[in-house]
Amino acid sequence: MKKEETKTVKAAKKETPATKKSVKEEPKKEETPVKKSTKKAETKKVEAKEEKKSAVKKTETVKEKKPAAKKAAKKPTKKEKTAVYEVLSLEECIQRMQAMGVQHVYEDYARFLMDEADIKKLEKDIIEGNNLKNADFAYEKDGYDTDLVAVTLGKVADTMDIKAMDYKDIKKDMNTAVKTTISEDAEVNAAEYLKEFKICEKLLMIGQRKNIGDSAIVSELIGADVDAFVVHFFDLAYAILPDWQYDDVKFYEDFAYAVLSQYYDLFTKYQLRILMDVADLYIKHGDFQHGDECYGYILRDNQIKDYIYYRFASVYEDIDFNKAKALAYESLQYVDGRYTYYQNIMDIINK
Repeated sequence: MKKEETKTVKAAKKETPATKKSVKEEPKKEETPVKKSTKKAETKKVEAKEEKKSAVKKTETVKEKKPAAKKAAKKPTKKEKTAVYEVLSLEECIQRMQAMGVQHVYEDYARFLMDEADIKKLEKDIIEGNNLKNADFAYEKDGYDTDLVAVTLGKVADTMDIKAMDYKDIKKDMNTAVKTTISEDAEVNAAEYLKEFKICEKLLMIGQRKNIGDSAIVSELIGADVDAFVVHFFDLAYAILPDWQYDDVKFYEDFAYAVLSQYYDLFTKYQLRILMDVADLYIKHGDFQHGDECYGYILRDNQIKDYIYYRFASVYEDIDFNKAKALAYESLQYVDGRYTYYQNIMDIINK
């Protein structure tokens, strides 16, 4: 009985290591269901966090990209628009202005520029007068806007020989001209004549385009005496044209009559003078027939024969003195001591 028990105890002792081994390894091989589910939950949480982070990153990336895609086109500056408008022809500018409801034509813009020197003011008047500020016109949408107004006015101004903005310079040139005296230098005189001719031409254009027939109105408009300037120009022409070409005299004749025809007050004062000036110039250029015919016409239609005969005779003094005396004698059938130029005529006879 004791021997069997001893064997049993020994056998139990032999098995004990194996049993211990299995007991020690069991916790490593198997986990309780609670721990497994907790670990799975933690894993899912980590994965969820990672997914959330990834989603946030993707959202941020999308947010960063969206503004670039939706970024509005940059509006062109006034300078950029003006550069585009400047390339357009004047006709195209006027057409686009009409598309905005401004029904002006070239002649209207030219008239505005003849009356007003300030283009900024004209621009404002056109915009306000046509209610363009409240109109829905945009360069990006329509290809034109209110910035086109100034460009159109500028293009019209470029085509005009004379406009209100030129009056200031004309005034300055007129005031300088009337102070100029005839020089001994022919080239200086020639340059002055051409300069004054151009000024006089501008005065003629102002009268024509603004339909003004009184030089006093133009004098007030410009701020300089038109009458005084025209007389100075006539004096200069009479002094220098004898040394110029015959065709220059013919051209001057037509131009002088055009100026006098435009301004009735100047015509009344200087018609007779220009008739005799031109006749003298033809005679000085050797066209005696033409000059004599001019004087014959003047004498027929004028009662102040003493002055006319004096001018007629005196122009021949240095050319044909005998003819000068003959004309002086001829005048005595009309002129006597009561006339202002009687003595001047007698001086020619008595030379």
